[in-house]
Amino acid sequence: MSIFSKTGKQEMKLSEVVSLMSKLRLPISLVFTPVNLKEEKEKFLNSDVYEPVFKYRGVRNNNEEILKKLSSLKLITDVDPRISDFYIQLIASKNDSNILMNAVGNNELVTEMSYKKYGVPTPLLFRNASRILRGNTSGYNTIKSPVIKESDIFHYEKIKEVFNLVFEHFGLNDWQVQASSKIQKNGVKVGVKSKWVIMDPNIERSKFKLKKTLVHEVGTHVFRSVNGLNTKIEALSKPNLPKYLDIEEGLAIWNESNMNLLTLKNFKKSASFVYAVYIGEQLSFRQLYNALLAVFPKNTAFNITYRVKRGLGDTSYPGTYTKDIVYFRGFKKVKKALEKDKSLYEKLYAGKIDLKQCEWVDDGLIPKAKIVPSKQEWNDLFRKVGI
Repeated sequence: MSIFSKTGKQEMKLSEVVSLMSKLRLPISLVFTPVNLKEEKEKFLNSDVYEPVFKYRGVRNNNEEILKKLSSLKLITDVDPRISDFYIQLIASKNDSNILMNAVGNNELVTEMSYKKYGVPTPLLFRNASRILRGNTSGYNTIKSPVIKESDIFHYEKIKEVFNLVFEHFGLNDWQVQASSKIQKNGVKVGVKSKWVIMDPNIERSKFKLKKTLVHEVGTHVFRSVNGLNTKIEALSKPNLPKYLDIEEGLAIWNESNMNLLTLKNFKKSASFVYAVYIGEQLSFRQLYNALLAVFPKNTAFNITYRVKRGLGDTSYPGTYTKDIVYFRGFKKVKKALEKDKSLYEKLYAGKIDLKQCEWVDDGLIPKAKIVPSKQEWNDLFRKVGI
């Protein structure tokens, strides 16, 4: 049930809105990760007919109470009307996220809410993704996965050292690397609120993949967060409206491509989410997995299927979680926009903004980005840090 029928304040100052929103707890990725994933994957791969039944953890929070206080807001009185409208849309989006998070295990509601937040692939996007899965990458700058030597492999301490040198180079002295056993194997994740880059303490990265990680995680996610903080509009420094996410992840993949770091293997994976979501809602987990085996080995096929079926309960029934279409869809949007207007690249770094919000930079509503990476700067820095 929506909380937006409740009565509350219609006008607030931005500081009051930000204070309330900071108390929301919406760890959807954590909640949507099954507590029995390992066991269900093992059962699935050891059978030809078993369909996973996922179980999830709940989280305690005061989201309903907080959202009720924000439910009737019509105007933020001490900011430009565009910023006011942006925050009011953001409150509605956070309410949708709260409903989605609490829908975990409910196939029908997870599907409905993820469609509302992230949309579904268009037929054209599906056809484009299908061409990529066939290996037709004409017009895209992809490379074959390089051969990795043992001497090219770095471990946690060396990777941390490289990250710290990169932070130092760009003046990000308040950012740091933190190890966490809770992150997935070999995983790296940016925590924009804590200003931490969190990684698996047993992580291994080749020099090539470390370059890719730096360009994607620091060169996109961290830089846009840092520049967003400079706008004094806190929401532009961290995840906000769903449409921003297409540009966030699309720009990260575009940066990989521009730096000659986008492998065909990884590009196919981003396209596979579009393909899987498009065909997969009415398919069971097993049926979708079998379809993906035409292109991917079994573990990759399982992981892709899991990504678009996470959040569901009994996966023998229809349902899908559509969030991961943002990678390929976002890349297509960014590529098309930058081919039309190269000046957008610098504007996109003003914060965690979408393409439409680049007008805010043109109008002086938010300042220009302080940190904008260049290809030459990255290449010089890679040589300096030994990768």
